[in-house]
Amino acid sequence: MLKRFALPLIALFISLPLFSQRAREMIRQNPLRAGGVYYMYEFKEHKSTPPPKGYKPVYLSHYGRHGARYLMNATQYERSVGVLDSAHKAAVLTAEGERVWAIASEYFEKTCRNRYGDLSPLGWEQHTRIAQEVYKDNRALFRRRPPVRAGSSQTPRSIVSMAAFCQSLLKIDSKLEISQAAASYEMDEMCPHHESNPWRSNGKEPGYFARKDPWGTDLKAFIEKRLDYRAVCARLFKDPGFLKSFRGERAFVLDFFNLVFDMQCTPTDKSLLDVFTEDEIYALWETDNYIYWVANAPGGSMRDYPALVHMVEDADRVLAGGRPEVRLRFGHDTVILFLLSAFGADGMDIIPSSADGISETWFNFRSPMASTIYLLFCRNKEGSVLFKLVVNSDEASLPLKAVSGPWYSWDEMKSLLSLRFAAFNL
Repeated sequence: MLKRFALPLIALFISLPLFSQRAREMIRQNPLRAGGVYYMYEFKEHKSTPPPKGYKPVYLSHYGRHGARYLMNATQYERSVGVLDSAHKAAVLTAEGERVWAIASEYFEKTCRNRYGDLSPLGWEQHTRIAQEVYKDNRALFRRRPPVRAGSSQTPRSIVSMAAFCQSLLKIDSKLEISQAAASYEMDEMCPHHESNPWRSNGKEPGYFARKDPWGTDLKAFIEKRLDYRAVCARLFKDPGFLKSFRGERAFVLDFFNLVFDMQCTPTDKSLLDVFTEDEIYALWETDNYIYWVANAPGGSMRDYPALVHMVEDADRVLAGGRPEVRLRFGHDTVILFLLSAFGADGMDIIPSSADGISETWFNFRSPMASTIYLLFCRNKEGSVLFKLVVNSDEASLPLKAVSGPWYSWDEMKSLLSLRFAAFNL
């Protein structure tokens, strides 16, 4: 079932661009967006459009990424702070390099040591607040006291995020019936490509540099075209040749990028954003964004397709019944990026003519820490079903003719998905 897109199917992922601001300007306005999936959820004023007259909410189908976390493992710190430590001991850092080492070393020791991959306190707070937003924006459904079924991937940060969200709901309405699970059986729904998914049939995934997009782009050449990583290293190291023992200059800069932009996800007042110039920040994001597109957009990968299948089948099951429900899912950025692309949220279904065009319409910072999407379904007495897709509190535009405002026909969306994924039997 999980196969790479055949080129003829690419044409099925086309719609009109809906973002008036391009990524470079968005990142210039807020450089932290360049962190992509390390970006923090934006809490902002937003509207919640009620359903058209005669329609009542019956089902809320949610998928939330875990909240802000520390870097994934000790290796990520060893390849950034650890390299700087070694360079400091070898006296090969420039004055700027010594400044950066001092900040990074203190940050690691005081904030990050032995917290690898854990949800940070900021992540708990995020899901507490997001639950409040979701309840407030969907009060009409929650007042009907629907059963709330919550599930999570088996990573601790996702489980704790689920706990924060559900606890927050219960503080609002203690009479809600909420069940929670983090079951192996449900991993195909929460994070299909994860190694702990017992339904997973594909083998070990290739590394970033071994993955191929539909155009056969060479990632090394893609990076060389955009990023002068040698200039970054020259500012930090007296002898950049020192890095030959540590995977090289390019690898160090990409690893250091992760450290710098994950700092916003942790309880610290430290920052190393000034290490990079404005152009370098954009180039680093464009590289990271491309890597995520290849791994998570339908044009590059189908590894998280089962999550979409579960969403559609669950919706049809609930809609066929008579009782309202809420389904909460907690997992990872990869699944959210796939779902946004599959549904075509705000132009994220566009597949350009080359890899150079990906950053025009597809932005991985649309799955920030604690990113939250949900489909709200409404039905009238005649059985007609409408839905809207809400992405990080914003009502999304979809590649369909709207029935009213952000509300679309569920039957029409299923027809579009069936066309797009015909080769995969959706």
